Amino acid sequence: MILQARDMMNSVQHSSKILKEVTPEECEQLKKVLLDMMTDVHNACVKNHIGYSLHGGTALGAIRHQGFIPWDDDLDIAMDREDWEDFKKIFEKELGEKYVLEAPNYGDKETKTYFGKIYKKGTTLLELQDINAPFQKCIYIDVFLVDNVSNNWMVRNYDALVSNCWKAITTCQIYYQYPNELMEKYMSASKKTKLYYKVRKFIGFCFSFISHKNMVDKYDKFVSRHSKSSLWVTVPTGRAFYKGEMMKKTDWKPFKLISFEDKEFLIQSSPEAYCLKHYGNTYMELPPVHKRERHFCVKLDFNDETI
Repeated sequence: MILQARDMMNSVQHSSKILKEVTPEECEQLKKVLLDMMTDVHNACVKNHIGYSLHGGTALGAIRHQGFIPWDDDLDIAMDREDWEDFKKIFEKELGEKYVLEAPNYGDKETKTYFGKIYKKGTTLLELQDINAPFQKCIYIDVFLVDNVSNNWMVRNYDALVSNCWKAITTCQIYYQYPNELMEKYMSASKKTKLYYKVRKFIGFCFSFISHKNMVDKYDKFVSRHSKSSLWVTVPTGRAFYKGEMMKKTDWKPFKLISFEDKEFLIQSSPEAYCLKHYGNTYMELPPVHKRERHFCVKLDFNDETI
């Protein structure tokens, strides 16, 4: 059974009539909005001496395409804890007029997930699992957090196990606490996804005595507890999980500028090493068409914004 909820949902989205596929025209407009958002974030970070890195598929796009992956329509960045804490302090002053920040241990509102999200006010991006949830439903940039890793291999293994289980539980809580008919119908498309969804909801029920916000806040503190003397860092919330996201600190900092579309943004010191680890030694080659990830949503609305 696939452990990643996103991967399991993607396995049936092509045959489902419930979700709306983002059209090529919408994809291009979405990229323009994201590029505008990223420019604002970059300028605020540079002004306040805050570091960050393009991350995930966005980093791969910067290396391989000098911009977005052509068929991609999201944008990810990463920050280490020191920069992240500084970013939270300046967010409202520098970016609060146009954007909303949703993150663990930030404010008193319910938080969708265990990393940060920067939402653009006045837009709509509704995803299936969020229909009845109290989270923001706008176009967003994901902010993944980079944390120190223990130098003790036994502690690393313990942290990895706890982190991976904790993440799964918080996702299950959302399935149980905020169910909706469309999600039920969508996940019933195959026997495998139907069983997967039922198991996830049952786990969510078992942990429903703890609030989802409390779970993500405590998870955030757990993965960030190691000292700066660590030789390694990781992105605990990354798709490759705790140990799969580990990298040497020297591969993370210092940051450098890289071309992205018609802009320049920051990226970690060894983005090639990152891409090699996560995408294999053929990362500079285009994947076959059937392996290119397509994107679906319930509703996408730019509110007639022109960029």
